[in-house]
Amino acid sequence: MTSAPQTVSVADIQAALPAYEIDREIGRGGCGVVLAGTHRKLGRRVAIKQIPPHFAGDVSVRRRFAAEARLMSAIDHPHVMPIYDYVEDGSLCALVGEFLSGGTVGERFARSGLDPASSIAVAVSCAAGLGAAHAVGVLHRDVKPANLIFAASGAVKLTDFGIAKIIGGGETLVTRAGDVLGTPAYIAPEQARGQELSPATDVYALATMVYELLSGTMPFPPADGMSLLFMHAFEEPTPLTEVAASVPGRVAEVVMTGLATDPADRFATAEEFGVALAGAAAGVWGGEWLPGSGVPLIGAETIMSAATGRLSSSVSVARGRERASAVGAAAAEATVRSTQVPSGGQAAAAPPATVVVRPIGARPDDGVGAADVRRDDVVAAREVVKFSSPRVPTIVAAALAAAAITAALVGVGAPSHGGDLPAGAATVAGVDPTSSAVSANLRDAVPVAVRAPGVDSVDLSTEVLGVRVAGHRAAVVAGGAPVEMAPPLPAWVFPQPMTARLALAAQSRPVGSTSFEFHTGWRSWLTATAAATLLVTLFALAYVESSIRTLRRGYGRVSAVIGLVASAIAADIAVCGWAWVLLGHEPTVPTLVVSAIIAAGAGGAAAVAAGRVGAIARIHRRRRRQRARRRVESGW
Repeated sequence: MTSAPQTVSVADIQAALPAYEIDREIGRGGCGVVLAGTHRKLGRRVAIKQIPPHFAGDVSVRRRFAAEARLMSAIDHPHVMPIYDYVEDGSLCALVGEFLSGGTVGERFARSGLDPASSIAVAVSCAAGLGAAHAVGVLHRDVKPANLIFAASGAVKLTDFGIAKIIGGGETLVTRAGDVLGTPAYIAPEQARGQELSPATDVYALATMVYELLSGTMPFPPADGMSLLFMHAFEEPTPLTEVAASVPGRVAEVVMTGLATDPADRFATAEEFGVALAGAAAGVWGGEWLPGSGVPLIGAETIMSAATGRLSSSVSVARGRERASAVGAAAAEATVRSTQVPSGGQAAAAPPATVVVRPIGARPDDGVGAADVRRDDVVAAREVVKFSSPRVPTIVAAALAAAAITAALVGVGAPSHGGDLPAGAATVAGVDPTSSAVSANLRDAVPVAVRAPGVDSVDLSTEVLGVRVAGHRAAVVAGGAPVEMAPPLPAWVFPQPMTARLALAAQSRPVGSTSFEFHTGWRSWLTATAAATLLVTLFALAYVESSIRTLRRGYGRVSAVIGLVASAIAADIAVCGWAWVLLGHEPTVPTLVVSAIIAAGAGGAAAVAAGRVGAIARIHRRRRRQRARRRVESGW
């Protein structure tokens, strides 16, 4: 990773903000140094955070900075750090906001831990702040304990709104070396994949944070930044009750709904998540849990009503998604039940204040800060965290398979019949083969009468795909009497119709021949061809299934790809066989070639689709191994 300057000088910042007295550095984050200052006239303490100058020099970044700063200044909520001012001056882009001295939620959690009620109180406060930001069109994109700071009153306030968008636009950024800008441990799946974001994106990050505060661990096992991106993008999180059995089931269900991989399965808004979470807490601990947490909730009437048990079960706490609606409605109903205690009954149990949760193991890696990298060293995560969708090759495979089956059943061209034998030169079973199809019972001799003069021998044979299969030659009886010829082959070998050929010769020199349609009178489905077709079908389908299963499991062996293509061709040949057996469509060389080529394409497309599924399966296997290892190490 190439080093980069983190900040402009304090003197430059002071010159750009003459209304403020800058006195000291109060922290360093992904955006560089955070400074404390005081408004000279108002005496108001402020925090000054700058965008790294090597990003601020980008015209698009500066444009986003101005737009987001105006939006952030419009957020007026007790649980959001207010933005008082912003400045653009040369290479400086800086935000001026409220000075908060209580430390971050992450610091307190790491230092002394949090009890369950306090963790839920922090979460619903955050949900209230997010709801206010979403109302003015601002997504946070980086919700985490380090971006929640305690005010002097004990309330928590969200900070760093819009910073991720200012720097990355609509993209999650990673370095070319594979480091993630920001905190990958809290990133939503759609954010990791570079897809469209919504309020549900912040809900996912908030649910991840609640999971951590309640269990001391993360929904996914510790890993490097890129591995975490892949896990969030394509994996399911470990159930909360699996890592923290003491977490009430109602609370855990709300949290896991917020962690749904598909945004459509989460709560549509942060307020809905907050209402459901507060209602679940009230349903377990009663309506007095929030005041006892020591973390005040301000400016969030609906969430407060759910937390204290005043929210009616008729209130829709989930106005969007079906799954989230069910969870939210259940939480609200539980809240009402828990606070309407009949005479002589007992209220819900109070939260276990003595149970303090602390981080288990190392805290999540904060990733790489924007101040630590050069602008040209970063790329969009979607260029790295991506698996080609199996959808398109699956559709292509299905379409090609349908085309191959159609070609095999309908046929491409008809069997070639006819020849240079003159009409009336001979008859087979009393029929002139040059003008019509011939039917004969192959269990008996086949009568052949030759009328052409000078002919001394006759040959009757059967053909498949233009190739002679079997036949017999006989001498012509003088006077034109029919020759009783032995059947060219048993009737049970091939279905009907088949192609037969009659050839006449004089003194071993060809006189003429013709091929014609030949019916044996034998049931086609009782032939050896039908039995062979059945066996080929079974073997082909078995190999298709086996090859696809191998590829879908992530074992991308060349042999599996070749086997899938070959078995697809074999299956197509079987379809041609069934077309002959059941429909009476004798196969032709063009039919076999065209349908086999199409079937090979279908097999190849299916191999691509299965391979893409297998790429995700490999991530799943690694995830299961990591989960099993974590269980062993933790003694679960």
